[in-house]
Amino acid sequence: MFTRQHADQVVAAYLDDHEIATFDFESPLPRHEDHPLQKLVIVRVDEHDFGWLYFYDSSGHAATGRVSDAVVGNAPLIVDRVDGNLYITGTAHPIEHYLQEYRRGIRTLA
Repeated sequence: MFTRQHADQVVAAYLDDHEIATFDFESPLPRHEDHPLQKLVIVRVDEHDFGWLYFYDSSGHAATGRVSDAVVGNAPLIVDRVDGNLYITGTAHPIEHYLQEYRRGIRTLA
C-alpha cells in the first residue's frame, strides 16, 4: 500500500514535467521561449477507496482566479494506493464517469 505522501510526490513530478507557457492571446499552450512559464499546481485532492484524485491548474489561475490564466483540458489524475501508479482520467465526461470506469478496471497510465 502506498501513502498520500507518495501520491503527492508522484503527481508533483508529473506536473513539473508538464508545465506550460501562456501565449499572447492568453491560452495555455506548450512551452514557447517568448512567454513566461507558469507552474502547474495541485488545487484539490479527493480521497477515494482506490486512492487519490488530484485536480490541478496553473499557478496564475490558482492565485488570481482569472479565467484567462486557467488551464484547459487538464484531466484530473489518479494515484492508486495499491500499485502506486499515476493514471489520467478525461475531460469529455463528468469526473464520475471516469471514476466508475476506473473502478471497473478501465485505466490509462500517465
